[in-house]
Amino acid sequence: MDTQRTAAPRADHTTATDGVPIATWTWLPEGVPPRGWVQLAHGAAEHALRYDAFARHLTAHGYAVIASDHRGHGATARHTGGLGVVGASGWRAVVDDLHAVGERARAELPGLPFALFGHSMGSQLARDYAQEHGAALNGLILCGTFRSLPGCEPETAIRRLGAEIERGGRGARSSFVPDLFASFNDPYPFRTGFEWLSRDEAEVDAYVADERCGFPFSAGLSLDWVTGVRKINDPARQADIPRDLPVHVVVGDQDPCHSGMTLVYELLEDLRHAGTRELSWRAWEGARHEILNETNRHEVFAALVAWLDERVAA
Repeated sequence: MDTQRTAAPRADHTTATDGVPIATWTWLPEGVPPRGWVQLAHGAAEHALRYDAFARHLTAHGYAVIASDHRGHGATARHTGGLGVVGASGWRAVVDDLHAVGERARAELPGLPFALFGHSMGSQLARDYAQEHGAALNGLILCGTFRSLPGCEPETAIRRLGAEIERGGRGARSSFVPDLFASFNDPYPFRTGFEWLSRDEAEVDAYVADERCGFPFSAGLSLDWVTGVRKINDPARQADIPRDLPVHVVVGDQDPCHSGMTLVYELLEDLRHAGTRELSWRAWEGARHEILNETNRHEVFAALVAWLDERVAA
């Protein structure tokens, strides 16, 4: 990503409820009081600093930004067993970590409106956060999102991963996620295997070169993702998202994760059925999975800031 001329993030950690240090980064506007908080939840097999350009863009428009590396990801992974590895109840723990990071931000700069942005797996974690702690949010952005895991029948996956855990334990490497995403690159001429992420070859190359990206999940984390998605799609839990919480869904229309927009339309229908009163969405033409790293990313950044300005900012 290219960057704005704004301050570098402050790096430290947030102590989770079970004592795990969660690597945390904070970006603050320079010279002006913040208009609101935006918390970022990154996706699977990546890390929070990949969102630096977007965070700097937000601070240039007056927003304070906070982001953290999930368990099994980035700088947090060394405290949880390595990349792709988490302890027991990993999904639940990550949602709790995100809440702890959000509460820390609110304590640091109290009284500001607070929006949560989640990309890909992070968007599903964000939906869980909104179900559990939605009253603390003033806006929810679901980016690169999909209602359920594409091509995954939950009960079959649970049996498969349960058997893997029985054989090798929760920390055993699993081919589940690579198998799930195996066909995503099929529409594109093969260069790296990750062309499905973005049309921008430099951004794809940066992802491939980053040792903190593209790693396999353990069987335990894979199982936690499947059961976490099953939980957030339970109609009884969908209704836990406050009806007056503004929700914005934004994707690339060529993203293979949503199965030709099917899994986006299903999510929108779920949100409508649950009574979400202020629901908006946009599919960027030609864009692939990582719209914040796309060739038209500056248009995407501007549109997201406009949504925040209209619905969230103080």
